[in-house]
Amino acid sequence: MELHKLDLNLLKTFHAIHRHHNLSAAAVELGLTQPAISAALKRLRTHFSNPLFVRTAHGMRPTPHADSMAIKIARALDMLREVDQAATFSRATTTVHYRIYINDVGMLVMMPQVLKHVSEQAPNAKISIIDLRPDEVVEALDSGEIDLAIGYFLGMPNWARQQTLHKTSYVCAVRTGHPDIGDSLSLDQYLRAKHAMYSTSGSPHSVVDQTLARMNLTRDVTLRVPRFPALPFLIARSDLIVTIPEDLGLAFSRLIDIKLFPPPVPLGEFEIKQYWHERHHAEIWLSRQPG
Repeated sequence: MELHKLDLNLLKTFHAIHRHHNLSAAAVELGLTQPAISAALKRLRTHFSNPLFVRTAHGMRPTPHADSMAIKIARALDMLREVDQAATFSRATTTVHYRIYINDVGMLVMMPQVLKHVSEQAPNAKISIIDLRPDEVVEALDSGEIDLAIGYFLGMPNWARQQTLHKTSYVCAVRTGHPDIGDSLSLDQYLRAKHAMYSTSGSPHSVVDQTLARMNLTRDVTLRVPRFPALPFLIARSDLIVTIPEDLGLAFSRLIDIKLFPPPVPLGEFEIKQYWHERHHAEIWLSRQPG
C-alpha cells in the first residue's frame, strides 16, 4: 500500500461500511452525508483496484479481497486509537515508572509526602530514586536519565519546567550541652566554633561562606561530608556546629539531642522546586501537584 497516496480517514470509512453493510448507516456513524460516503468508497475502489463492496438484496456485501483487508484495517485502526489514548493520561491506571533525583534532605523531608500522594492517586506507578551529584542533574534531565528533579538548584536552563514547592531557610545546630553555646548563638560564638559542612561537587549550599566573605569574615571548617543527613549525628557527638536547611534540622531535633538557632549572619531563604523537561510535560502529573 502506498500510504502517501491514501487518506487514512478512508480506512475508517472502509471499516464502517464493512461492519454495517450499509452506506447510510456508515454515514451516520461517521457524521458524513451519504454522497460523501459514496465518494469515499469510489476513492477506495480506485486505490485498491477492487470493487470492495457490491450492492445486493442484503446490503453492501464485501468482496473476498475486502474481507481479507478488513481484519488488517481493524487492527491498524485499533493501534492508531491506542496511540491517541496514550496521550490521555490516567493516574488511576498508569503503570508509569518515574525516575527521580532528590537529595538526602528531600528524601527524608519530602519523599514521604510524595509517596503518600502517589499511593493515593496512582497506586500502580513506580518510583526509582536516581543517585547523582548536583552538577549531574541538568544533563540527566536533558538526556532522559531522570524524569523529575526535586531540590534546590542553581543555573537550571530555560527549557526546564519548574514549580516551587516551598520556601525554607537555614538553621545552626549544636549538641545539647555544648561547652560554649548555651541558649543563644552570637556571631562571636559562631566564628569561634569549629564547623562541619556539607560539601560535594556542584552543591548550591555555599551561601554561608559567601556571606561571611562579604563581611570580611571566615569560619573554621574542620569537617566536610558529602551527605547532609550525617551532619546532625556527627555534631550530636562532638562540639562542632553545623549550618543546615531548616527542614533537616527540625526533623533531626525530634530524634537526637541537638539544639537549633537562627544563623547569626543573614543567609536568607531559598526555594525548593521540582523540575522536569518540556518533552515530559504532558506525562509528569506529579509536577503539577503541590508538595
